[in-house]
Amino acid sequence: MLLNNCKKILFSIIFVACSVTLFAATTDLSVRFLDKANEAFEDNNIEDAYKYVNQALAVTKDKESQANVLYFAQTVYSVKLQNLLEKYDDMAFIDIQMNLEKYPNVENTKIKKLMKQIETEQANIAKAAEKAEVQAQRKIEAERFEAQQESLEAQTQAMKEQADAIKQQAEDTKQSQEALKEAIIKQAEVTQTTQAEFKNALETGLKDMGNAFTESAKEQKRSTKVIAFAVIGIAIIILIVVLLIIVIVRHGLKQQKIQQEQYVQAFKMLAATQNQTNRIMLGGAVDIYGQGNLRIAGTSTWAPAQALPDVTFTEEDEEELKQLAIKCEEIGQKIDSATGRKNNSKNVSEIVYKLSIQLGLPQGLAMLNFCAAMIYDAGFLGIDPDLLSSTTLSEEEKEAMKEHVNLAEKYLSFVPKKYWNVFEDAAMKHHENIDGTGYPKGLKGDEIPQIARLIRVAESYVSLSSRRSYRGAMDKESAVAALREQENLYDKDVVDVLEQIV
Repeated sequence: MLLNNCKKILFSIIFVACSVTLFAATTDLSVRFLDKANEAFEDNNIEDAYKYVNQALAVTKDKESQANVLYFAQTVYSVKLQNLLEKYDDMAFIDIQMNLEKYPNVENTKIKKLMKQIETEQANIAKAAEKAEVQAQRKIEAERFEAQQESLEAQTQAMKEQADAIKQQAEDTKQSQEALKEAIIKQAEVTQTTQAEFKNALETGLKDMGNAFTESAKEQKRSTKVIAFAVIGIAIIILIVVLLIIVIVRHGLKQQKIQQEQYVQAFKMLAATQNQTNRIMLGGAVDIYGQGNLRIAGTSTWAPAQALPDVTFTEEDEEELKQLAIKCEEIGQKIDSATGRKNNSKNVSEIVYKLSIQLGLPQGLAMLNFCAAMIYDAGFLGIDPDLLSSTTLSEEEKEAMKEHVNLAEKYLSFVPKKYWNVFEDAAMKHHENIDGTGYPKGLKGDEIPQIARLIRVAESYVSLSSRRSYRGAMDKESAVAALREQENLYDKDVVDVLEQIV
């Protein structure tokens, strides 16, 4: 019994000794952290002072030491918040919020006021950024509307000019028909005159013959000789009349033949004139509604592709492109939702469309580029969502992210086969660099298709001019200047045109 009591007393002594030693060590550690925090604060190293004072808060146990640590912590926290008010850091502010929740006794009236000021200022900055984004969007919509109005006016002017040409051709045809009508009327008058002359000659001959018969009857009474002479005279007159009739008939037949030939020539001329008019009218209709040669595949030069077959831009193609654009917009929204980049697909595709028009590409190809740029990042739909939302990536994870260019193909099955090349170039080659340092194939210069070069510039500009969690948004001039500083990555011609349209 006595032995057990001795053991209990010994254990109690050891426990008390350990507790005193641990308390003394803890108190000493708190003092050391507080001293380091004070030294850092005196050296104006607020970050280290903040770190050490938090460590002191974590190990301080006794009330007297805790009071000293809390007083100094309030000073350090106030200075750090004042620095954040001048130069905001989102991660540092969140860290202070977490520590204030952990050590609520640190928070005083000044710290609360500074926290409120920072939160209010950041809220104002966010509102201003949102307002600027709305204004920029409105400007883009206004520019798009203005471009559509200009296009409509140009088409209206072309149709008016074509209508004037058709009207002029109709007037020329009318004049030709009137001239032909006058020629036919004149020929009819000539024929009528000839027939009248023939009639007069015939009547004159018959009248002479009648007079001859009358004279012959009178002379018959006188003598047979006179009768004989009269008969001979009559015969001669009859012969002359017959010859005259023959001459007149032959002349009439000849005139009729000439008239028929003139009719034939006149109708041939009329037919030729009518065919020419039809060709002009048909040709005009093609000029008004034709859209030129629409190239459908990517190319490495800014001129229309020469090695690919033409595609007629019909009304059916226009409707097909409209439906394709609607489908691409739906998928673009899914991509932006997955990547957390608000309106990224829409902003990139609009800039690509404007670049295409400004660089002189056909309207049809510019519209195809617009659709392809809407879903150029379709491969991200096949990437792990946790990887997409991660703020820091390891080298292995970065390589996994690069695989999105090879995953896009299965999300492009809805694209018509004749447009496939443009969409494939957009999705798989938009990370190729001019100097060949890009991926996945290391293409360089003119080896990179035009749609990929357009997206490379447009995507980078949109990224630089948009606010991110780790940085603010650049203004337009700074964003373009940043692109120019990296000539090894971007097509200089495209950057030049970008500067004109933004």
